[in-house]
Parts: sequence; structure tokens; C-alpha cells
Amino acid sequence: MARESNKRPRRNPLTSEEVAHIIAHKKKRELIILRKLKSSLYYKVLNVFNVSCIFIYLELLFCYFGPCHYQKHYSEKTVVHYGPRNSENGRLFIGDLDVYDVQGKEYKFVVEECIPPPANRIHYIIGKDFLLQKELKGVLDNSEKVYRLFSASPVLFLCIFISFISFFGYILNLNENIFTLSGLSILNFLTLFGIITI
Repeated sequence: MARESNKRPRRNPLTSEEVAHIIAHKKKRELIILRKLKSSLYYKVLNVFNVSCIFIYLELLFCYFGPCHYQKHYSEKTVVHYGPRNSENGRLFIGDLDVYDVQGKEYKFVVEECIPPPANRIHYIIGKDFLLQKELKGVLDNSEKVYRLFSASPVLFLCIFISFISFFGYILNLNENIFTLSGLSILNFLTLFGIITI
């Protein structure tokens, strides 16, 4: 008799109407939380910040693949680094090229093709984006070929990677959750800070 009194009372399963009522109540509560979040200044500021970051990443990529702000420079010295590939038509394969500006700045052009080695003193053009003025690409003297600057590689990688994550987050409405919105904002802040300081 004592054993039977220690047993937990049997639970009656919920009816389909009760289950539907509980689900409707949870959905209503989630909707109230979402409306409260969307009306908050925190939500609006973080979403504007995240969309602005996406716009900056796309602007950097657009300037790398398209038009950008060009500035003319003059070199004091150029150092050629030859690559492992064979020469073509008597021209050696150049992996990259260090160009030392007359103002003391160094630019590393990623060439990776067979071109005649440039002279020590040349003029060249550096392309920057319009918003952050990040140096992305360059054109050597008497050439129309555009070469990527080595310093632009991490910037371009971050822009592509974080743009993909941000688009993915907004497509899945992750910005409608306070925790994922905060996480996305921290990620964008760190990425933007990294791009500016590189």
C-alpha cells in the first residue's frame, strides 16, 4: 500500500484543442516580444549599422572589380621576385613586384605572369575605394593590366566572407532575435575595425 502511494499520479494527455491553445499562446508571446524588439532604438541602430557595413563591404568589392579613385605615384626602386614557372618568349615569370615610392611607402604588386621587368624609376597608379580610401589595386607604367596589391588580399577576403554571413543572417531573419542581432553586430564591428586598421 505504501509503495502505491509513492507512485506519481498518471498524467492525462492533452487534447488537440489544448495543444493548439498552448501553441497559439506561445506564438502570441513571441510576436509581442518581436514587436517590442522592433520598436526599440537598440534594434533600429544595430540594423542600420549592419546594413551600412554590408554596403561598405560591397563598395570595396565594387571598387576592386570596377572603377575606383586612382592616384599617380613615382617609384624610387623596384624589386622583382621571380616565380617558379617557366619563362615565355624570353620573359621570366614574375611572382610579385615590390615598388618603393619616392615618399618612402612600399607597394607589393601581385603579378603572377610573364612580363618584362620594370625599370627602377617608373610612374604607376594606385586605385583606392571611395569611402575608406583602402589601396586595392595598381597599374604599372606603360601597361593597361591591373594588378592586385598584396595588402588588399585580407580586406577582400573579409569583405566576401562577412558579406556572405550577413546576407545569410538577414535571409534567415536572424536579425529578429536579440542575441543573433547582437552577435552579427559585434562581428561586423570587429570586421570593419580590422579593415580600417589593416
